[in-house]
Amino acid sequence: MTAVEVPRRGLGWGLSAFIWLLPFHIVAMAILFGGLGLSTTVVRGIAAWKEALVILLVSLTMLRASARGGAHGPVRVQWPDLAVAAFGILALAYLIGAGVWFGADLPLSAQLLGWRDAVFFTLLYFVGRATPEVAEDPRYLRAIFAVGVVTSVVAILERIFVSPDMLVLLGTTRYIQEFLGIAPITQHNVYGLPDNYWTGIGDYVVRRTGSTYLSSQGFAVPFVIILPAATVSLFSEERRHRVLGWLGYLLLWIGLLSSVTRMTTLVCVLQVALLAALWRRWGLVVGAGLLGLVSLALALSVVPGLLTFLWNTVTWQTGSSVSHLADWGMALDNVATHPLGVGLGAADQTALRFGLTPLAMDSQYFKYAVEMGVAGLACYIAIVAGICLAGFRAFRAAGGDLVKRYGAMTAVVALGLAVNGLTNVAFTNPFVAYVFFWLAGTAVTVAEERGVVAGNPA
Repeated sequence: MTAVEVPRRGLGWGLSAFIWLLPFHIVAMAILFGGLGLSTTVVRGIAAWKEALVILLVSLTMLRASARGGAHGPVRVQWPDLAVAAFGILALAYLIGAGVWFGADLPLSAQLLGWRDAVFFTLLYFVGRATPEVAEDPRYLRAIFAVGVVTSVVAILERIFVSPDMLVLLGTTRYIQEFLGIAPITQHNVYGLPDNYWTGIGDYVVRRTGSTYLSSQGFAVPFVIILPAATVSLFSEERRHRVLGWLGYLLLWIGLLSSVTRMTTLVCVLQVALLAALWRRWGLVVGAGLLGLVSLALALSVVPGLLTFLWNTVTWQTGSSVSHLADWGMALDNVATHPLGVGLGAADQTALRFGLTPLAMDSQYFKYAVEMGVAGLACYIAIVAGICLAGFRAFRAAGGDLVKRYGAMTAVVALGLAVNGLTNVAFTNPFVAYVFFWLAGTAVTVAEERGVVAGNPA
């Protein structure tokens, strides 16, 4: 590919739609329902655009595959293909038969929503498998970078100008409590907003930013994708707009830090350090480390109670740490009691929306374990591990800089989600789930194709 060539986008327009629209989906629905007062039926119909687009893209992928026939040679089945397919089949089996098998008496609507929240988005993995051209087009990485900058700017402006009362007027409280039906997570503040909008630092209660996601956790988790994409974009050999690029990168970190999410921030630091090591940018690692230490020293000198906050975080004495430990203990008991699971919709916010007591909270691993048993958990681990390895294979085998960056980014995103999943259910965030599985499918195809070309059959 020459420097001026741009690959055909094919179905890539769908990925662009998800990248640009999903970060603004929640705030748009909140305004429509809570601010403008549209009916639940109308807003649910509008909100279903993302599921409808997934179905359309999968259908188009199947039609393209049928039209091509065997013209491009036989499809080589890869390890992640089997894991994703097994995951989907297992979830379908639980959707059909779990109520009879386990007698958990889960409402059908809860099971259907549980299926959507647990596995529906994995269909995009197969769309990604059919669109290897995505890895050769820098526009997708730039789009992820750009949307991260936009939402970070919104977060910074929110912290300065937007009060909790303004969020209530926007319709956030009605949307969370009435539309989503998760009022239990809003019981400890007078505004009826998600409780994770606030955290304690020493004797002070600090308000966290939620940006367009209307939740600090929801805003932070996409950075597990956004920061790796931005980092590899800056590692490009292109020199144009380098100053603007680093300015945008600084805004990303300011936005992430304003969310005060410790696990996600740590994961992002590790991801960036790993990418710098892969590119042997040791000067960047040392410089960023020194800058971080200086910034930490300044913060400790001006923020009361920060040292205690950090110590309690490291020693797992904060309120959220204690809550995580309690949730893990509860989930472990439930997994031990129900090693085959109890059915979809029994965990996390899906259960809360139907007035059920969640059997697991705040862990992607335990969510799958209590809903689909140890088999579901094994499938999930196999998926993440397979995608991570495929990304590293694409990085090692790629002949061009773009695909090399894409492979490394996908690998560290999978690794980051694996770590972050200990204390977060990341796939309840549509941006994370939809974009990640598309990127993952593309990485597996690229690793397969480039490995064969390089003489290392996948």
